[in-house]
Amino acid sequence: MRMKKFEFTLQSVLNLKEQSEKIEKENLAKIMKEIEREREKLENLKKHLQEVTKRAKEEVEEGTLMYKLAETEAYIMKIREMIEEQANYILKLEKEAEKIREGLLKVSKEKKALENLKERQFAEYLYLLNLEQTRVIDEHVSYKVAKSY
Repeated sequence: MRMKKFEFTLQSVLNLKEQSEKIEKENLAKIMKEIEREREKLENLKKHLQEVTKRAKEEVEEGTLMYKLAETEAYIMKIREMIEEQANYILKLEKEAEKIREGLLKVSKEKKALENLKERQFAEYLYLLNLEQTRVIDEHVSYKVAKSY
């Protein structure tokens, strides 16, 4: 008698968890890349603000018209608003990334639990297979011994 091939009873669930983990990893990588791009934009805005502020200071020292000074001040305020909006957007993205990380961690734990269960089921299968082989050998030996009498 032959034992049937090992089959993990929850293989379809494990496959689904593996696919979910892969998707979560891709989503996390995508949002981390976006966060990095947005941080670069923020740094560029900050550098631009420093340059404009420095130029405005030089214009004041050289003597400039009031309307020109007012325009520059309004422009500086607008850049500061943009910096604040960019920083808030980055915070929002980081919160999304954290949710994705938590989802990834959950799926990874579930997948690991299923993998452990699969290993235990396989070990049990090997044990039963060994018992069956031992039984067959014992029967064969008993048959030969009985036949020899």
